Amino acid sequence: MRKILLFLVVLLIAGAVVISGCTKYADPDLKITSNLSKVSDDPAGNITYDVKLTVANVGTNNAYKVKVMTILSTPKDLSEYRFDSRTTDAGDIEKGAVRTFTERMTLPATKANHDLIIAGTQQPAIETKIISVSANVM
Repeated sequence: MRKILLFLVVLLIAGAVVISGCTKYADPDLKITSNLSKVSDDPAGNITYDVKLTVANVGTNNAYKVKVMTILSTPKDLSEYRFDSRTTDAGDIEKGAVRTFTERMTLPATKANHDLIIAGTQQPAIETKIISVSANVM
């Protein structure tokens, strides 16, 4: 009877250790930087950019199934707001790793906004955000 009781106590302690270890994953700490470089512009209004995204995992846990949303837009204070959005599947990023992606995005703009952006008096805005990430493989 003592052997059975000892076995059950050991099993209970081992189960508690396993369960507590599996439920306490730290969320990955991902940092995104972005850089724009103009590729071409169409006098009718479209401006094409290469958007370079750098995603760094500076946390203490791996990041799985990472997805990054990028929005390239005209400045919000202009008369007509236009944008292009893209979702990039960054995949799995190990802790301490850095992944770089380049997306080609076309910014639609009215003729007046196009002229302001090309002249350099206004700059396009870029926003990036992690929209999906998992710290757990399961």
